[in-house]
Amino acid sequence: MQALIDKLETELEDDIARVEAISVACAMYEVISIGTSVTGLYSELFTLLLKLVSCTLGQKMPTSSWSRRRHVMQQGEQQQIPDPCRLSTATLRCLQAQAMREGLAKESDEGDNLWTLLSSPSTHHIGVCSLARSMAVWQHGVILDIMEQLLSSLTSSSESYRITGTAFFSELMKEPILWKHGNLRDVLILMDQSAWDSNATLRQMAIRGLGNTASGAPHKVKKHKQLMLESIIRGLYHLARTEVVCESLKALKEILNLLTDRDVSFYFKEIVLQTRTFFEDEQDDVRLTAIFLFEDLASLTGRRWKIFFAEEIKKSLISFLLHLWDPNPKIGVACRDVLMVCIPFLGLQELYGVLDHLLDQDLPRVRDFYRQFCVKLAKKSQEILWILHTHSFTFFTSSWEVIRSAAVKLTGEYTPPFPTQICLLFPSGFALTRRLQALRRDPCISVQRAAEAALQTLLRRCKETSIPL
Repeated sequence: MQALIDKLETELEDDIARVEAISVACAMYEVISIGTSVTGLYSELFTLLLKLVSCTLGQKMPTSSWSRRRHVMQQGEQQQIPDPCRLSTATLRCLQAQAMREGLAKESDEGDNLWTLLSSPSTHHIGVCSLARSMAVWQHGVILDIMEQLLSSLTSSSESYRITGTAFFSELMKEPILWKHGNLRDVLILMDQSAWDSNATLRQMAIRGLGNTASGAPHKVKKHKQLMLESIIRGLYHLARTEVVCESLKALKEILNLLTDRDVSFYFKEIVLQTRTFFEDEQDDVRLTAIFLFEDLASLTGRRWKIFFAEEIKKSLISFLLHLWDPNPKIGVACRDVLMVCIPFLGLQELYGVLDHLLDQDLPRVRDFYRQFCVKLAKKSQEILWILHTHSFTFFTSSWEVIRSAAVKLTGEYTPPFPTQICLLFPSGFALTRRLQALRRDPCISVQRAAEAALQTLLRRCKETSIPL
């Protein structure tokens, strides 16, 4: 086996998989599959085979190697297009199965799907993260050897191998025992550099590693807060790749839990403004994480940003109220929680009683809830009620039917003196009545009914105040 390891190491020099590397992997598979112990050589075998998987991603099998492949691949796979990465993955899978029998690793949380993830260029990094989580943390010596041998991957000339190494280390960063015994400080610096890389997947994995540092080494977060915050905040501007944004929001949430308002003060305004832009994101995970983060930011305002944060809450109130009925129920619960935290900033503690109805086993009807909310709000702050209603019009074109319906139902709960202001706010071509009339032809029946009810209410109130529409 040692001779095969030395041969494979030679074939993977310069982080490029040469033709003979596949043949060596076939030979390794044959040796391991008969139950040969891997305890003494596991670290070397694991890192080399993981590197081989990484370096063969997306490659085609040389014709000369096709005949050797059939011994390694599972029965029934022989007729598929030759794929060296799947062959490499099969050998690594065989190694992990033997390692589990010897107590060197544990079952992956992805189960058999791990190997499909690992061998696909688009999901490889997800598979690597799952593989890292399957490491047996109680085997300190083994993992420390793997970490030492994989460290070079973080600065590899191969982009694919850099992604592999960064994804693997991003999961290890959450383990306090590895911070204690391993050289993860150097990894942290390299993660920070990769968080600015042009490759979106590499950035995502690096940002995940920075965020996981909050679990593995909280003291490092305090020490390197400026470096980490700047790198993670930068990820919020990567709008072309939602996964980078979502990873940045999650990392910020983890890190901010360890910092004080004084630690965050310089970045507070930027974080709040960027976080608000994702409340209407199409991806559930992004919306949910942004709301969670906004709730956490409430505890970091300090004196300097308290007034600013209150103004941002006024602008965000409409999103929180409408998404109480988000298609994803987890987001509805998150909106309820963030409203509970935010209303004291507006001096609206009287609304707690209305929000408490959302805790009932049977949720209140949307229109009933908005009616009670608006009645209470009108008595306390007609300015905020006015902001709330004028902001609701933009949601008439929401891609979510339930949000369009909720926005229309909220519009139908105006209280005096708003009818006059609303009717005069829009030029005749864009009158609220015309918007509601258009929504009566909405594809969604619930939106049609809500628009009809809101239109009748508005017409009645405007007639009562002698305002023409």
